[in-house]
Amino acid sequence: MSGATGRVGRALAAVAACAALAGCAKSGDAPVAATTVTAPAQEALQITVVPVAVRPTKRLLKFVGTLFGNEEVTLSSQVEGQVTALHADLGDQVRDDQVLLDIDDDSMRAQLREIEARLTKARADEARGRELLKNNIISPQEYESMQTAVTVAEAQRDSLTVNLRHKRVRSPLTGSVIKRLVSVGEYVRPGTPLFGIVADDPLKLRGDVPERFAQEIAVGQPVQIRVDAYPDTAFDARLVRISPAANAENRSISVEAEVPNPERKLKAGFFASASIVTRADDQAMVVPETAVVSFAGVTKLFVVRDNVANERHVRVGTRDEQGMIEVVEGLQADDVVATSGLAKLENGMAVSVRKGDS
Repeated sequence: MSGATGRVGRALAAVAACAALAGCAKSGDAPVAATTVTAPAQEALQITVVPVAVRPTKRLLKFVGTLFGNEEVTLSSQVEGQVTALHADLGDQVRDDQVLLDIDDDSMRAQLREIEARLTKARADEARGRELLKNNIISPQEYESMQTAVTVAEAQRDSLTVNLRHKRVRSPLTGSVIKRLVSVGEYVRPGTPLFGIVADDPLKLRGDVPERFAQEIAVGQPVQIRVDAYPDTAFDARLVRISPAANAENRSISVEAEVPNPERKLKAGFFASASIVTRADDQAMVVPETAVVSFAGVTKLFVVRDNVANERHVRVGTRDEQGMIEVVEGLQADDVVATSGLAKLENGMAVSVRKGDS
């Protein structure tokens, strides 16, 4: 009995202790709630911004290529003989039909004089034979032989006259000498190369553009060209030819541009970087390249309004040499975009614009 009484006493004491603890908790509810730890407000990210700029711009399709002469020929001798004089050399500008080289013609001129004398005699014989035929002194066959002799002599004279003309070698086009292949005193034969000549105004630029841009290019479009020899100069050209077939090996289309070259600054064989102007826009929206992020096929930027950064997906166009990029879709002319902190920015994030950067 005394054991049961002890157990009951202990149980009552435990209940009283719990009640006391519960009372303490209830009486402290308000203070505990007042001291609950709250998350600190997130600090706004400091960034720099720029307003969208509106300016004229050109949509450019870039490619590389090589400059070629409008025409390029190797001029060869048509007759044989010894070279007696040179009238052009490497680098000289020449005109169409200008004399470049003389070949000894003394022997041929002597032959021509002989043929002309023979022709004179044949014509005289033919005239006498005509009178003799009228008087039936000679037969028609004999008179025909006299006529044939005149015809043969005339043909020989004409052939020698042509060959004599070829003794003075003339340029077949207007351009510049790129090679001199013979010297005075050298003996040449028909087919011997004499000069290399290139028509260098205008030049041709040939290159390839990816086939996916086929719908954007057209004959007559402006082309801007740069070469290493004149890095600060852009040369104007015009697209004149587009291949009707694509290259199956590299999936490209061959194009050709005509490049005016009146000052002969450009040389055939130069490597050139070119841009086809596929479209010009007087009111294009541009932003710094630092404002644009491209990742996994998505191009975006952040528009800042009321100190909040809002993500915008955009479609971009051409980039210029000043580090500006055209935004074709996704922006408005009065937008302001972030140019720093892009890696930390998220859509809807509070931002703070550094003074002097807006």
